[in-house]
Amino acid sequence: MVHVLNTGGTISYGAPGADGATLTHSPDQVLSALGTTARIAYREVLRKGSVNMMPSDWQTIAAAARAAVAEGADGIVILHGTDTMAFTAAALSFMLERLPVPVIFTGSMRPGGAPDSDAPRNMRDAVRVAAAGDLAEVCIVFSRDAVGSGSLILRGNRSRKASATALNAFASPGYPPLGSLRGRVIRYGQAARQSRARRGDVALSAELNPNVCWIPYHPGCAPDFVAGALARADGAVIAGTGLGHLPTDGGFLEAVRDSQKPVVLVSACWHAQVRLGPYDIDRAILATENLIPGHDLTPEAAVVKLMWVLGREQALDRVRARMQEPIAGELTATSERVE
Repeated sequence: MVHVLNTGGTISYGAPGADGATLTHSPDQVLSALGTTARIAYREVLRKGSVNMMPSDWQTIAAAARAAVAEGADGIVILHGTDTMAFTAAALSFMLERLPVPVIFTGSMRPGGAPDSDAPRNMRDAVRVAAAGDLAEVCIVFSRDAVGSGSLILRGNRSRKASATALNAFASPGYPPLGSLRGRVIRYGQAARQSRARRGDVALSAELNPNVCWIPYHPGCAPDFVAGALARADGAVIAGTGLGHLPTDGGFLEAVRDSQKPVVLVSACWHAQVRLGPYDIDRAILATENLIPGHDLTPEAAVVKLMWVLGREQALDRVRARMQEPIAGELTATSERVE
């Protein structure tokens, strides 16, 4: 039995009318016509556009997924809006511990009630992976190309939305796809993945501190702005340039240091990891005690993980350690990196 949990998003929008599309479509209307052999149990957990999703909603969705496993689900599909899907998928990857079955996120780029919607294809493939995939982790299943000829299976906390319009809207820039699906055939890649496991109790580790801000550095980003943002937050993620560089002139690093808040450093580049050391300016960056290199974390995963870590750790050394160790495959351990 595959449990399908709907949370809203474009997949739950009807065909556009005079006043635009609205959240009036019920995806369960097409589940019976997907052409899969899996038995399906459908439940509506939320009905929201994903731009309105909040960390408290992640906790609601995680609790619903855990309940589905307890009820005997062989796999779970979560229908979600695409704009913040990567955040929610990352959150569930940290919140759901000891998963025995796949938890698959999918959605659509065109309203689910529109005649040309990509929703049926994406739901069909997500249900097939949830029912038969040898996975026990949180993934995103979405179209692999612009014509919907199949789907990619991406690790949820490694995924990013790459296009606002294309049907193949998601990519995993820092980690290979876990697999792909064409028709009924699932093929796995070489990337390490969690396989299905013996069913047991799924631990729900849902404590969060959502008071985290995300600051993308740009030339002219004033130290006073950074200081003000950090004064109101309990932690931050800063997207630096290239290998994770931040300006060493003008007081930027001093504003970070003086906040005494944990600040995780990621790269603003699509294909990148933070790697400090080759340049002379790196010494000043590395000497900023509360600045934590985020290695190859995506910005989305870094923000969510910092919320999750701050929900259980306050001491800077403990926050640093937890942020730099893999929890659910979201970053590559130093010993595993290939330079």
